[in-house]
Amino acid sequence: MTTSQFVNLYEVLQIGQTASADEIRKAITAQRRQWIKRQGSADPDRRAEAESRVRDIDRAEKVLLDTRTRAAFDRELADYRPPERPTDRGGGIDWLDRARAYLDQDNPSAANYAAREAINLRGDHDAAWFLRAHSSFLLGNAGDAEYEFAEAIRLAPQNPSYHYGLGEAYAAMGKWDRAMRKYEDALRIDPGNPEYRTSIAQVFLQNEMAAKALEIMESVVREHPDNPAFLYYLAIALHDELLDHLGKIGPLVLHGQVLNEGGFYILSEEQASLVMKRADNIDNLKTGDPDIAKMVEELRQMVHEAREPKWNWTNWHKWFLALLIFGIVPFVGGVGGGGAGAVFMGFLMIIAIGGLFYVLRHKPMWQHRLKAATEFGRVERKGR
Repeated sequence: MTTSQFVNLYEVLQIGQTASADEIRKAITAQRRQWIKRQGSADPDRRAEAESRVRDIDRAEKVLLDTRTRAAFDRELADYRPPERPTDRGGGIDWLDRARAYLDQDNPSAANYAAREAINLRGDHDAAWFLRAHSSFLLGNAGDAEYEFAEAIRLAPQNPSYHYGLGEAYAAMGKWDRAMRKYEDALRIDPGNPEYRTSIAQVFLQNEMAAKALEIMESVVREHPDNPAFLYYLAIALHDELLDHLGKIGPLVLHGQVLNEGGFYILSEEQASLVMKRADNIDNLKTGDPDIAKMVEELRQMVHEAREPKWNWTNWHKWFLALLIFGIVPFVGGVGGGGAGAVFMGFLMIIAIGGLFYVLRHKPMWQHRLKAATEFGRVERKGR
């Protein structure tokens, strides 16, 4: 696929022009996860379209997350005038071919128009309904795409791409049960298709069933070990399945105000070792994807933070008072009075109390976090 015209980056991410930076980041992640799997398709046209779409997503990330370049793009978007739609003045336009051509030019809006014209001429043409549905999907109109994919399926129920497309529309709307059914329909027609299996794994990931997703992706990658698209989803499955082994701490709420939202944390040395091992496993996949590289770095930072020794100075004055009464005062008194026994005992108490304070109060961060969360009743799961 080649890009031969202006591309609306907001349309690529399926967000509004007033979207915040956080909304843009979330949309980038969602769109990447939706399109990278298509780069593993055996169909060269589908693969080329996915590669072009991922390039557009990458460009959206660079342009829209920078204030200066986003402002320049907004000005360009305001000045853009789309070309006039073609009209059939007796020339006998093949609207179906025209729709395909517009998709090749990364122009889903024009493709949607051309597909509608093809349907107006022949309403029982399943390919025209599919192109209309696919262009609606690219435009972010998943509701329209749902109906249009369903029409294509009605006309050609044995085409797996139509079922898969409807599954993608359902996924875009968060209708995961329906998406799963359509992905499974596509897989029944085209058994073993790695793209369809990856989509099923995605549904499991969205529904907190990472272990099942990991099982599928490990199988897919065994069969396609050099495909970076499937390695990408294996990395995500490895990451999300890891969370099932970690501790989970609930939010900290004080006077009705959320001070800490909680989340997944390392709450044991075993978990720290597991996280580091999993980070290495993901890194060794060599996906080359910046999001995966960031994920690996965050896992390693999590281990570093959990293992880093920290002091707990809570109620330190009570410890100091004990040290003063049982150690420092006898020691100083013994030195002043010439009592060797008092000096020795005072010295021992200083060492003992200081050592006990060190042992009890200078610990890895995960121990402090577990103790504090337990005291506040926030530990929802200690993990495995």
